[in-house]
Amino acid sequence: MAQNGLARQLPEQRPQTNPVHKPVASPNPASQTKRVPFSAFEKCLCVTFSLVVLAMAIMLVSANIAIGNSQDNLQTVQTKVTKVQDNNTSATQQINELSSRSRLNKVAKKYGLSLNNANIRNVYK
Repeated sequence: MAQNGLARQLPEQRPQTNPVHKPVASPNPASQTKRVPFSAFEKCLCVTFSLVVLAMAIMLVSANIAIGNSQDNLQTVQTKVTKVQDNNTSATQQINELSSRSRLNKVAKKYGLSLNNANIRNVYK
């Protein structure tokens, strides 16, 4: 895009020549970078962060131990409940066998009693 019909002059390009010997840079101690020491705030921040991470790790381990103990207690209680339910089922079955009509008739006959259907009352809990 030419303006006012004027041409631009390009810079002159010179061919690049490679030197035969490259100069060796000698280390200059003044130009080496120096580390900036940590400030007191940064040290305090690092220590605080480390303590927080350590505390969280300890809390995680203690929570896992508490969960394990709770699961063990739950399993113990469930075992006891199962035993009590089995005993209840067994007792209910024994009650049904002992209160059957045929057994009651046998006991009544044994002791010389007679059954009067008007006087029989069934009670269920």
